[in-house]
Amino acid sequence: MPLPILVSSEKTIPVSVRWSEPDRDEGGWIRFQVPLDIGGLTESGLVLEGGTYMRHPDRNVSFELCLLGLGRNRRIPLVRVDWKSLRGGHSNQPKHGCICKIKRVPPTHIHTFEDNWNADRAEMKRGDLPCAEPVTEDLQSFESLRDYVGSRFRINNISVVPRPDWRYDLFSED
Repeated sequence: MPLPILVSSEKTIPVSVRWSEPDRDEGGWIRFQVPLDIGGLTESGLVLEGGTYMRHPDRNVSFELCLLGLGRNRRIPLVRVDWKSLRGGHSNQPKHGCICKIKRVPPTHIHTFEDNWNADRAEMKRGDLPCAEPVTEDLQSFESLRDYVGSRFRINNISVVPRPDWRYDLFSED
C-alpha cells in the first residue's frame, strides 16, 4: 500500500498496549510498539510507537507512526508528535523545504507526513522527519495528547494506550 494511503487510512490497535520496563542506561526510558490494522487486517510493518522517561512525569512524550522492515530501510518514520520535549523544540532547516516557515518550533510539535513527504520522488525526506510545526491545541494532560494523536494519526481506538506509570517524586529534577 502506498505510504500516503497508509497514513490517511483509518487504523485500529488490535492488541493490548503495555509500556516496557524502564531502561537503566537511558534515564528510565519506557516505550511501547504495537501493530496497526487497516480495514480489519494487520498492515505488515505499520506500527505505533510511544516513549517517555519515567523520571519526567507529564513531559517529553513522543508518539510515532512508522513502517518497519522494508528492504535496506529498517525503519521509516511517517508522523511524530513530541509533547513538552526536554530538548526545547525543533529547528526547521530551510534546505528541507518545510511547509512551516517557523525556524524554531516549540517543545510541543508535530512532524506531519505531508511536510516530510517528497511527492516528486514518492519518498520521505532525508533525515528523521526534518520538518515540524507547532501543535496549536492546548494539550495539558497525557489523555488530551493521546486523543490528539488518535485524531492526527487516524487511530480509532487510541484510548487503549494506557497512561505511563510515571514515578512522581517531590525531589525530581523538574
